[in-house]
Amino acid sequence: MSANILYCNSDSYGVLTDTPDGNRYSDYLGQMIKAEQVINNGLPGSCNQRIIRTTVRDLLQIKSQNANSSILAVICLGSLYRNEWWDPDFKPPFWCQDGHFQSFQVAGFSTRIEKHKEHYQYAKEWYRVFNDEAEQTSLLMWLNLLTAWLQTNGINYIIFAGNTVTYKKIDYNSIFVKDFAATVAADVRILPFHDFSFASYCVQQGFKPYDFDQYQNNGHHGDLAHKKFAEYLFSHYKKIQT
Repeated sequence: MSANILYCNSDSYGVLTDTPDGNRYSDYLGQMIKAEQVINNGLPGSCNQRIIRTTVRDLLQIKSQNANSSILAVICLGSLYRNEWWDPDFKPPFWCQDGHFQSFQVAGFSTRIEKHKEHYQYAKEWYRVFNDEAEQTSLLMWLNLLTAWLQTNGINYIIFAGNTVTYKKIDYNSIFVKDFAATVAADVRILPFHDFSFASYCVQQGFKPYDFDQYQNNGHHGDLAHKKFAEYLFSHYKKIQT
């Protein structure tokens, strides 16, 4: 089982490890599938809008430059309690290709963001009217579009949640969401958000987050946990290949 290119996108769960030079699950999975190229475009704090948008953008570029290569996209979704804004005053670092988009989480404003009062007020109001049904319906719709695009372009994929905390169960039989939800539930390449996540899997395997004191069991994991998770992804990859 192999793919020429492994592409990963995520929030901090797919990026952070316990040492500066530690391997992530992307590194281990790349070795397991014998990928010629491993691309990890995860960014800590990313909202799902950023993850999905940059995934499509990156894969359009990768596909145009590697027309005959097989690609596996591994997408780790972030918290539903995040959104993003466009800040024309923001000067992104040279390696960032997100333009002036910035993800935010209401519980974690930086001093710099708080100085932008219009953004701060926007974020507070967005969170005030936050609704689980609305956010999950939108996400499921975007996943329908994303996976249809991936399939059309011959790109294999595995999608899962970083943690299950914000993915509360709603009535998925409601008329406004049932078709989106049914398509996602039937897709074996999308792991169920309520029952499976990177964080919960690592804890179930006996690993303790290295930042447990700050985030408890929803914290980030070290090198060995990433390797174990990569083994799980590789096992699932072999299943969806057959």
